[in-house]
Amino acid sequence: METTAGRTHRISPTCPIGCLRTVLSAKAFNPLERGYGIWAGPPQTVGDVVRLYETRELRDVWQLGPRRIGEIEVTLINAGLIRPSETECGNR
Repeated sequence: METTAGRTHRISPTCPIGCLRTVLSAKAFNPLERGYGIWAGPPQTVGDVVRLYETRELRDVWQLGPRRIGEIEVTLINAGLIRPSETECGNR
């Protein structure tokens, strides 16, 4: 769940990347939002972030290390966008 302007809504794949701003630390969100190192450019939606996670491209994002990728992973699990059984320590 994410809160914007006093309203709470469920984070979904169609949400803009900004929906993750309140649930990720700045050290995870800012590099993700800039998307340096991703050949296709910065992610625009939460669904884009899920795809980057699933294809292991998060590790290509400048300034995202294992700890921040783990933070993103937990956020995606908590949002119901990936299942814990789909996660791998090697994804970081």
